[in-house]
Amino acid sequence: MRANHLNLKENMRSTDRLYPNGFLFNREKLNVPLISIIIPIYNEEKTIRDVIERIPNHQQYEILLVDDGSTDNSLEKVQEISNREIKIIKHQNNKGYGVAVLSGFKHAAGDIIITMDSDGQHNPEEITALIKPIIHNQADIVVGSRYLGRCHYKNPLYARVGAYFINIFLNMLFLQKVYDNQCGFRAFSNRSFKIFKNLRQTKYGFCTETLFEAIYNKLRVCEIPINVNIRKYGKSNIDLVKLLISVSFCILYYSIKRFKVYRFIPNQILAKIKNRVIFLFKKFM
Repeated sequence: MRANHLNLKENMRSTDRLYPNGFLFNREKLNVPLISIIIPIYNEEKTIRDVIERIPNHQQYEILLVDDGSTDNSLEKVQEISNREIKIIKHQNNKGYGVAVLSGFKHAAGDIIITMDSDGQHNPEEITALIKPIIHNQADIVVGSRYLGRCHYKNPLYARVGAYFINIFLNMLFLQKVYDNQCGFRAFSNRSFKIFKNLRQTKYGFCTETLFEAIYNKLRVCEIPINVNIRKYGKSNIDLVKLLISVSFCILYYSIKRFKVYRFIPNQILAKIKNRVIFLFKKFM
């Protein structure tokens, strides 16, 4: 993943980037990072245009839309926006949230990368606050937290209980707390891009594994308060059984890595366990 990101950058002049209004903006002279904003989308025709138009129309921002096999008019709504330059990456079939985010990372040129939802629950106006800890070298990854800020709807019980237990395991394994560990509104510094080449989960466990992998690699993760809006249209398609299996697998995997339990298991048995886990993971995920 890191290599892909660097290769994309090498195709451009290191100091200059072309923006929609046609002039070259020298970021190194102004010491301003390029911010890439990745927005995965799946059938959000009623919200996506508003989300994009609320992103500040600034030379500092690069917008990447990853259409994950939408079957509605989402792309048509995006193409109606005439005052923005938007990179569109299209999947022919729905591949899942994690794959969509990874596709965005492969095409992003930014020094800092933002991920946010396309359903209107995240507020683009809070991007500036989200990247501030990275700008001030206080964090490598920043997670927006509805639990530290405000949630303008009743968060389902299963979501709160799940986040609570994931936070317990993060604290037990790494002495790190991330209360809103399932929030997709995140900022990543270029130091953190390397973790994405090691991820195994690309669907339900993606958000969880991203945090575990980052903290395992001793990256600095922090949360900031955000406001999360009620979803006005559509609904989230979450399979609770698959989500539970994914998160449980993630916790087990990083517990083994953290305490190096594999050192006490014979290689033949370890190989059988690994193959069995991979088989089950592919079957259910």
